[in-house]
Amino acid sequence: MAKLRIEDDFEDVLAKAMAGQGWTAAALADKSGIERSQLESLLAGQLDAEALRAVAPVLQLSAERVLSMAEQAWYPAASLPDGVRLFNTPFPVPGYQAMTVNSYLFWSGDQAMAVDTGASAEALLAEVKQRGLTLSGLLITHSHRDHIAALDAVRAAHPQMPIYCPAGEALPGTVLLSEGAQLHCGAWQIEARETSGHSPGALSYVVSGGGGALAFVGDAIFCLSIGKAPSAYVQALEHNRKKLLSLPAETLLCPGHGPVTTVGDELQRNPFFAD
Repeated sequence: MAKLRIEDDFEDVLAKAMAGQGWTAAALADKSGIERSQLESLLAGQLDAEALRAVAPVLQLSAERVLSMAEQAWYPAASLPDGVRLFNTPFPVPGYQAMTVNSYLFWSGDQAMAVDTGASAEALLAEVKQRGLTLSGLLITHSHRDHIAALDAVRAAHPQMPIYCPAGEALPGTVLLSEGAQLHCGAWQIEARETSGHSPGALSYVVSGGGGALAFVGDAIFCLSIGKAPSAYVQALEHNRKKLLSLPAETLLCPGHGPVTTVGDELQRNPFFAD
């Protein structure tokens, strides 16, 4: 698979923090001591390091980490272990024609679980068939359209398979899960953790014991960013800190968009979590 682009650019990080904290452009520029035109240039992706260093602390972001993003100075080296696959499918939307979405498959022995469906489940279903796996469940992180666009196709291919869905975002014909729910897939142990904020009832799935430690996090956290949460920003940050970034540093974070990263890397580099 080609290297996935980091989901957010530095201006996306600024915009998410602005929206989450309720800043208008005029108020943020005034508080930061910069011209409105300078802020608008930043939000349009034009890097001005001096202006960025003025704005980031007001937004409670690490200026140096945002600058590193803007300079594209780093890319995660994390890789998935044996028994885990990522599938990346295009899901263009107005204004973001390059948008893609991730889904995952993990297995132990002949038992497999899928995480979300992405825009198309064709490659995921082919992998299940090629490996002779039994798809024993589909875990849904949240119900946004891009993550469940191929749900009907997966359901049609495996009609007896349980589909696990967050209780806070119930979908018809699914098994509802809440914080602390426990499942297993062969040697893999699965724990559901509530990571709402980006969406009202989102779950992340912490998976261990089958060859590594992973968390399938949907849009709760991305490499160097978070999912947008304009109406529940504080909650989103708190859940990420307590439910995901409290995991061991080597834990892989498998997001709904962009590349796989680790807890340790996000603690060191994510602009939202410099504290």
